[in-house]
Amino acid sequence: MRLWLIVLALIASVRPATAAPKATVALLPLDTDHRLEIYGQPVASEIARALTSPEIELVVIGAKMAVPERATLIVDGTITAKGDNVTIALRVRKRVDGTTLDTLSASAPLAELDKAAGDLAARLLPSVKKQLAALEPPPIVVDTAHPPPPPASAKPRPLLIGAIASTGATGVDGVRAALIAAMHDWATAHARVPQDVDGKQLAPALAVKAVAGSGADLAIAFEVARLDQATRDGVPIVRARVRVRVVSAAMVLFDRVVSTDSIVGKKGATPDELAALVAREVLQILRPHLRKIGGWT
Repeated sequence: MRLWLIVLALIASVRPATAAPKATVALLPLDTDHRLEIYGQPVASEIARALTSPEIELVVIGAKMAVPERATLIVDGTITAKGDNVTIALRVRKRVDGTTLDTLSASAPLAELDKAAGDLAARLLPSVKKQLAALEPPPIVVDTAHPPPPPASAKPRPLLIGAIASTGATGVDGVRAALIAAMHDWATAHARVPQDVDGKQLAPALAVKAVAGSGADLAIAFEVARLDQATRDGVPIVRARVRVRVVSAAMVLFDRVVSTDSIVGKKGATPDELAALVAREVLQILRPHLRKIGGWT
């Protein structure tokens, strides 16, 4: 958090004092796997410097900070590695509904990651300015004689949902079904239309293509890896490990294993009731990550 505040202070120090920002852009932390975490901060700093402009108010968002409502655009992304090659992928999104407006990426060997970050940062500012210009509303001309019809309600966007059990996992079908049911409720509450798909279609190598070909813009896949159950004085206790993958039509946005704490059920609870408790706990753990993607609270 301290490093993010230092970056923000540097940006404020180079911005002209008389500049009046026309739009606010929020920069979220980049998602990385464990071995790349050390590179996340330098890359984010390079991106923050690139977005320094008299026309833009840049807000650097820490891990536990909320995106301010005044923000027009959100910039986020990932740093991933395949062998010795590292890819930085960025998205430019609308804050109000999470719609992706542009995607940019750069790849390089790990030793040349700074060059890739510099190239990507140089392309980011023109993209952000272009999207801000496109979002500026046209002048309003009021025709008092022929008032416009009331605006139509926005059509809910589809959300693909799939769930499978890991190879060798036993006794997890109830949790798999409960996750799908809970995600249906959550999607509907957030203006999404849930669409069930075979969870195998959302495997890492297939998921992006599956989303792009479905007409949806987002998918979430669950892979139930383990369910441990015990009883203490007649009270059931369960723990679960679930791999969760969130995918857009352009890239994998989130792919991690979620482990619950011990979940205590009531005496005499049925397997379905315990599975529902596990599903609720998994989605609760996911809440801050889904919030970053947009359109979730």
